[in-house]
Amino acid sequence: MNASTLFAPESAGSAAGETFGPFRLEARASGIALLWFDDSARKVNLLDANALASLRNAYDALLKRASSSFPRALIVASGKEGRFIAGADVAEFDRLASAAETEAKAKDAQLLFEDFARLPYPTVAAIGGACLGGGTEWALALRYRVAADSREVSIGLPEVRLGILPGFGGTVRLPRLIGFVPALSMMVSGRTLDSRRARAAGLVDDVLPAPRFVERAVEWTEALLANPRGPRRRAPALLHRVLQSVPPFRAYALGQARTQVIAETGGHYPAPLEIIRVAGANWGRPTMDALKIERKAVAKLLFTPESAHLRRLFTLTERAKRVPPAERARPVVSAGVLGAGTMGGEIAYLMSMRGMRVRLRDIKPEPLLHSLAHARSLFDREASRRRMTRAEVERAMARIEPALALEGFQRSDLIVEAVVEDLGVKQAIFRELEGRVGDDCVFATNTSSLSVGAMAKGLRRPGRVVGMHFFNPVTRMPLVEVIRTDVTGGAALDTVLALTRRLGKTPVLVRDAPGFLVNRILMPYLVEAVGFVERGESVRAIDRALREFGMPLGPLELLDEIGLDVARKVAHVLGDAFGARMPSVALIDRLAGEGALGKKSGLGFYRYERGKRGSVNPSLGAATGERATTGVAEITDRMVDAMINEAALALDDRVVEDPNDVDLAMILGTGFPPFRGGLLRHADVVGIGTVVERLARRQQSGAPYGPCGRLQRMALGGERFHR
Repeated sequence: MNASTLFAPESAGSAAGETFGPFRLEARASGIALLWFDDSARKVNLLDANALASLRNAYDALLKRASSSFPRALIVASGKEGRFIAGADVAEFDRLASAAETEAKAKDAQLLFEDFARLPYPTVAAIGGACLGGGTEWALALRYRVAADSREVSIGLPEVRLGILPGFGGTVRLPRLIGFVPALSMMVSGRTLDSRRARAAGLVDDVLPAPRFVERAVEWTEALLANPRGPRRRAPALLHRVLQSVPPFRAYALGQARTQVIAETGGHYPAPLEIIRVAGANWGRPTMDALKIERKAVAKLLFTPESAHLRRLFTLTERAKRVPPAERARPVVSAGVLGAGTMGGEIAYLMSMRGMRVRLRDIKPEPLLHSLAHARSLFDREASRRRMTRAEVERAMARIEPALALEGFQRSDLIVEAVVEDLGVKQAIFRELEGRVGDDCVFATNTSSLSVGAMAKGLRRPGRVVGMHFFNPVTRMPLVEVIRTDVTGGAALDTVLALTRRLGKTPVLVRDAPGFLVNRILMPYLVEAVGFVERGESVRAIDRALREFGMPLGPLELLDEIGLDVARKVAHVLGDAFGARMPSVALIDRLAGEGALGKKSGLGFYRYERGKRGSVNPSLGAATGERATTGVAEITDRMVDAMINEAALALDDRVVEDPNDVDLAMILGTGFPPFRGGLLRHADVVGIGTVVERLARRQQSGAPYGPCGRLQRMALGGERFHR
């Protein structure tokens, strides 16, 4: 059979190849077949049920039309530039009705990939972009993998972040390829590798230049066919080979992995522990037996509450990121940042990373020099990880222009102010700026609690002002609260939303109100913790209770991280707005007045030496003890219930419209335990009636507030925040 007639036109075919849903088979004169994956209905390729069925048809066509001389090799490539395969369709998981159905679906995919693994000629995955989950599992089933030398490439098995494990063969094939310990680390953490790190790990066989990548992959495959010995593969390190082959060492590695997972997660997440169990059980087993263990495990995990909550969080995050940019959004080419403090400097760094020119202004040279040095260190880190070249680092640094005056902002498309939290100062800056910039320039404020509407008053164009509240540290925290006022213009709002997504952050749109959303809900929680301290409860016991609940930091540890001066300002803003519902913060006032500002001053609720937390502040008296005098459950319930109550009030005030926005913002902005599904999902699980009863009982015992009207109505009607 001639290569040119291998995929002759049929009912769904064309002269250029034969199509099977999103897949197209193309024959090259050299005898190489290309299997292109390009789902025209999506921006990314997903291995959903329809795609897998089409892939089975494409495989069958390969077998049906194969001859002794063709195909000589198969290359799997993506038709989407900078993207390979993003994995499975998470939305389909929710439509699976039982563990048995899940196991059957996983088995079909496993056997399909095993069929590709057994093809009698070389098979190559040409990975030109993100290759995740099921995409990586298919690539592992092929004999070779080549990746583009591009920042777009990331390869991994992040299923643990959805509360499951790789179910299409990943737990079986990855350890055999790169070694037991490195594979276990990748799967338990869900981390991905860029192309060069994947090459160093032995996950890919070669890294090719990104321009004309698929054609280079064809040339690489042609060279492979000319050299039957194939490429030299990187073998796992000697230690890893020992761990793989000697059962006691392997058992030790598994035990260490379990200990680390429990230490990092408190044992709240079943998926990483199940990955460890499955990896240990599968090592040395025949492939088909190992695949059976894997699919039974994924079918079990899928129906855990933790997986349901994590998949919902993934869906909410993707929805927030994927909202199409509005036509009114103005492209931001040149930006300004006022205030070269920690947050302002990192905002400038993020903008430069995305190719924007940034004018960074402060009234003193020292903060500017510090911010530039910090930006340099962040860029250098990217270069050390081979995500940037040295030339790209220099160009990025050149895009940040320091300034001591307001001159030079005329061409700015958007200016973010991140100066001191003083309304008068911010108003004065915006008034002065308005006479120096164009009418279309957007003013964004990074205020954490002050009224955005008040900042806009007195401007000729108040509609240009939008809140853009980043969370600290800016480079790591994924949330940005985008705050609209009653007069915010559509173009300004859309510009900030589009910029937030461009910076890689997740926006949550909130109404201008005291404390906005996250700080408003968080402050009653923090104040409750301070109240416990004032009554002599152990500082360490309070923090330990909330960490056991799943918070990344205890509330008093968090206050020290935020800074007690910042917390005091937010608390007083909210106290002025909501009165008795926000109890006294006399202890915070006292500590801040004494200069005990938290980690940045070396003393807050704890002592700090070289940035490390030490003993409890001795001035706190009885609260320096180790043992709790209040039950752990009471401490946790009282503090979490305060947040639930305030969240219900925020919904009544229409700060946000959807309880899902509360859950997303609290997880991304405060670290509320993702495995609990969010604050209001947790309230549903506990029961609204239970929360109301506890709040009412505390009010009878002297608490300054009780259950709000919304919660009481929900309890009487048996309602939930989420259906």
